Amino acid sequence: MSLLSKQYSNSKKFMARIELHRRFRTNPYLWTHWIFDQFKFPRNASVLELGSGNALLWKSNLKRIPEDAQILLTDFSEGMLNDARKVLGDATERFEFKVMDAQEITYPNDSFDIVIANLMLYHVPNREKAISEISRVLNPEGALYATTYSMNNMKEFTDLLNDFDKNLYNPIEPFACAFGLENGEEQLSKSFEEVEMINYIDSLEITETEPIVEYVLSFGSIKGDIGGDNLVGFKDYLDDVLERDGVIKITKDTGIFIASKPK
Repeated sequence: MSLLSKQYSNSKKFMARIELHRRFRTNPYLWTHWIFDQFKFPRNASVLELGSGNALLWKSNLKRIPEDAQILLTDFSEGMLNDARKVLGDATERFEFKVMDAQEITYPNDSFDIVIANLMLYHVPNREKAISEISRVLNPEGALYATTYSMNNMKEFTDLLNDFDKNLYNPIEPFACAFGLENGEEQLSKSFEEVEMINYIDSLEITETEPIVEYVLSFGSIKGDIGGDNLVGFKDYLDDVLERDGVIKITKDTGIFIASKPK
């Protein structure tokens, strides 16, 4: 099993990361609500989400989903889709579920009005092919909504890790380098004529050690060596920082690309 497959075999590690942002965010308006605000649903909208994970986006917006929308949730992980069904509970019947690779979308041309790729395109090995596939299955009036990070996202977290051990690094940095706010437009423009980027403003003010530790550990071997005695030392280091400063402030730099008019 690949590292990515282990990371996303279910939503346990993902939720450890979500918890840090949920508890210590400074923007009271939820990220999932903000994303949903960007969607423009036509009548009888046909919606495809790629890499839908455990469906938190839909769970937090259940009352806002148009009654006539037809929504297909897909993920390469059956475990993630099983978690999505649990999260959605009684609302499961409003959705369809399918294991699918974004590089091989198994639907005809012009099948969807909306395609959503929420914090996932940076995981796709052949992103150019995936973006081309998205363009293919979108109808001429449709739009792709793709969220991602900036390379400056959580930059203070990088500093925090480096100050403790120069061999550690921010585990989300490679994601932004692959498909981030700085380079996403260029990649999308190969298959879309119009690409708009909108930023979501937020930050973290962390006042506890354990959620940071759980966040780092949730990335497994991506994080570098922070096990054993090094982990104990990291906890002590964080305790010292919090005792000195009272809070750890971290910048967040995230946003969404809205791509339309496929060539």
